[in-house]
Amino acid sequence: MFKKIFTLPVLMCLFLFGGHVDAKKFPAPYPTGEQELMDFAQLYPTYSWLPMPHTEFYQVQVVKVEDVRDKIVRELYNDEAFDRATDWTPMTEVGKYYWQVRVVDKKHKPLSDWSQKKFFEVTAPVTFAVLGDSISHGGASYVPAGQLSCQWQTYCSVPVKNLARSGDTTQMMLDRFDNDILPFKPQVLLIMGGVNDIRLGSKSDAVIKNLEAIRDKCLANDITPVFCTLTSMVPDIMKPLGIHLTDGDWREEREEINGWIMRTPYFVDTAEPLTDAQGYLRAELTPDGLHPALRGKMIIGETIGNYLRKNFADKL
Repeated sequence: MFKKIFTLPVLMCLFLFGGHVDAKKFPAPYPTGEQELMDFAQLYPTYSWLPMPHTEFYQVQVVKVEDVRDKIVRELYNDEAFDRATDWTPMTEVGKYYWQVRVVDKKHKPLSDWSQKKFFEVTAPVTFAVLGDSISHGGASYVPAGQLSCQWQTYCSVPVKNLARSGDTTQMMLDRFDNDILPFKPQVLLIMGGVNDIRLGSKSDAVIKNLEAIRDKCLANDITPVFCTLTSMVPDIMKPLGIHLTDGDWREEREEINGWIMRTPYFVDTAEPLTDAQGYLRAELTPDGLHPALRGKMIIGETIGNYLRKNFADKL
């Protein structure tokens, strides 16, 4: 399927341009982001497409569908990769939207028509949501976060709103709680963070303090907090790839945090099935030593789904 999808735009481009760039337009890009297939739109959507040969720059337009006249709400450019752009402004306004992408030059002059429109909807309130980092935001290796295959929510039998943001520490999660969580009024909030803290050298006491503050915010807003244990890492894979890991006994810090989590009233042990006998993230589940890939996301999603069905059947 992937091969067929990719071949058509490539052949069109080579046919039109003969392998070089001239004043002619490129074919419209093929969007690969799957927001329209998700149970809920990501709070921080990643839009992706198949990159065209001999192109570098792309523009993403996000449009809110209005009764009288549609309204452009975002203009994004692919600063992070050839094939994707993440919107780091949270999508909290309820409504119907679509996104589209086109090829541009370095001065943002259009070099193609817009792609097909990809529609999605932002809704509130929600029953279940997750506050977390990249492990919950989505993506793994070369798969963008806006594709279903590497989001654990895809494999969860209970619909969960994705309020995660890649790169977050627990302090960052705490800081954005009011703006990012409260608009959606979740009844149950999964809290899945702390890995970035310990890999960057934070101590368990500081992480637990942040988790306690997140818990208190939940309780003050009639939200049931459900903590997820911190997954492990594989330093021997991470370091050659340039993924930062502060020297020190991060495994001891992780154990302290997980010990606290497993003493809370509601928790899911998402880490245990992903951990090998030596206490590291199972190497066959991760391409970079930090993020579980497809099989790992399947395990996380299934584990969380089973937990929610067992413990919150009255909310389904």
